[in-house]
Amino acid sequence: MKVSIYPEKDSLEMCFEGSTIKIFLVGNEVHIAEEVTYEVTTGEVLSKVQIVIKDGKAYLQSPFGLNEISAPENIFKGIRAVLEEIKEKHKALYDKFNSVIPTSTTS
Repeated sequence: MKVSIYPEKDSLEMCFEGSTIKIFLVGNEVHIAEEVTYEVTTGEVLSKVQIVIKDGKAYLQSPFGLNEISAPENIFKGIRAVLEEIKEKHKALYDKFNSVIPTSTTS
């Protein structure tokens, strides 16, 4: 995966096909959302549709509720690939995310 990655305290931003995608921690959950816009006065505005990873499962969070994603393997694989890009230079952030992302989707 060839993307630009910008690590922060509890989040990663990456540019993907002209969009800024934010991967961030909220407690023991990982959220993935597109930055819709950036307002100077308020900061970033993220999409209301987000992927949420918690308790080893992936969910789609939307105005219609939280729905489990039945085949999240590619999501987990993609996040692990992004994390490998920061593993050496940002070990603490890598460890935070890695503790939440499942290594396997088998129950």
